[in-house]
Amino acid sequence: MTASVHDAGDAAGASPRTGRHPARTAAARRARDLGPRLLVPLCAGAVLNPVNSTMIATALSPIGREFGVGAGATAWLVSVMYLTSAIGQPVAGRLADQFGPRRVFLAGGVLVAVAGVVGALGPTFGWLVAARAVVGLGTGALYPAAVAMVREQADRLGVPAPARVLGLLNTASLVTLTVGPPIGGVLVDTVGWRAVFAVNAPLGLLVTALGVLYLPRSRPRNRTVAAWRLLDVPGVALFSGTVTLLLLVLTELPRPPWLLVLGLAGCLLLLVLTELRSRSPFLDIRMLARNLPLPVTYLRVALTFLVVYGVLFGVTPWLQEGRGLSATAAGMLLLGMSAVGTLASLVAVRGSRPLWPLLVPALGVLAGSLALTVLDSAASIAVLACVVAVFGLPNGMGQVANQVVVYRAAPLEQVGAAIGLSRTAQYTGAMIATSITGLAYAPGVGDPGLHVLGWVFSAVGFVLVVVTVADRSLRRRVDSPPR
Repeated sequence: MTASVHDAGDAAGASPRTGRHPARTAAARRARDLGPRLLVPLCAGAVLNPVNSTMIATALSPIGREFGVGAGATAWLVSVMYLTSAIGQPVAGRLADQFGPRRVFLAGGVLVAVAGVVGALGPTFGWLVAARAVVGLGTGALYPAAVAMVREQADRLGVPAPARVLGLLNTASLVTLTVGPPIGGVLVDTVGWRAVFAVNAPLGLLVTALGVLYLPRSRPRNRTVAAWRLLDVPGVALFSGTVTLLLLVLTELPRPPWLLVLGLAGCLLLLVLTELRSRSPFLDIRMLARNLPLPVTYLRVALTFLVVYGVLFGVTPWLQEGRGLSATAAGMLLLGMSAVGTLASLVAVRGSRPLWPLLVPALGVLAGSLALTVLDSAASIAVLACVVAVFGLPNGMGQVANQVVVYRAAPLEQVGAAIGLSRTAQYTGAMIATSITGLAYAPGVGDPGLHVLGWVFSAVGFVLVVVTVADRSLRRRVDSPPR
């Protein structure tokens, strides 16, 4: 009788010892290893960067009044985080590739907590700028480490790109961009502007604790080479210089000093020459040249977020000063953008080809931007809500699809750095958007400035549509096993 049971179990594919079907056991293991225990800490860490990037907006005015500095100075509280995030994310991704994503994730959580303490207790404006730089480095380390962790687990299990997992990470990370201003407004109105900094201390500790408890340990891929060689310090320094000079040039538009422009060109040239000669380059120029879907995706990300951040920092002041809405009402109106982004990101992970999840948001950018060219202060709240909500498509569906393309196109040993570079592209778009917004509203915040932004964003949307349609790699399936 026992033998017959075993025989039946074998015939059905079940294990004679446990009675469990091997396929079902493997599926259960995948669900566990890529399930809530992994996703909860990763998503908790992923939200900190976008929330911090926009939460500060409501605190700029009271900070300026307390320290007696103008809008130009307080703008550095925004720009310095963009700068350190743009530089730090690919560096963190590179470290995650070489030394394991868990270590980098935990280090990022600790830095966020430290930044919260520095900002909450900072006695001078300079301390606040330093706190924003540290929070940019800390929060910037969390997302590329999270994606590298997902790739590491998927590769260990031998499964394809877990699009739903990446979709959840992206949803948590990117649709929370619009949650920052309402949260910041509540903190400033109830506790004070220092709460915008102080809240990072418990959040950083929480993310670190979740990582310690639930994230699987990672094995570093290379223990024999010195850390400075793996990191390519000359490449990182030149990359940092290039991004910094780009920010300085953008802040001086429309007439940047020639010395800055020449410095940017020279630093970029030295970066390319240095990385072409490096045995372990931080920025793998040859890999990018061979793997065109990656740089094209970075271009799409930069164009997308030029418009997304342009809407956040360009439409929001117009809603308050041009349309006459309160800060709270303007912030709440932006939640429609977040809601559409959340729903759209869920749709993006269902298809096996990323063309339509990228083309629909590109068309959304074009349509929403054209709508901005005709809006005026007499527009109804319903119309404003619909126009703003359209920009949730690129923020949700488009970015999820772009991240899946990066995840699939990048070599396994460079996925963290590749994801980090996509975030650099995101913040490059943000820095350009900040400069364009300043130029559009130089005469004052009103309908003419909004229309200028609308036409600029429409041109960007047209280019985004063309780049997406012309990318033939988007017609290939993305559900093959990882390389």
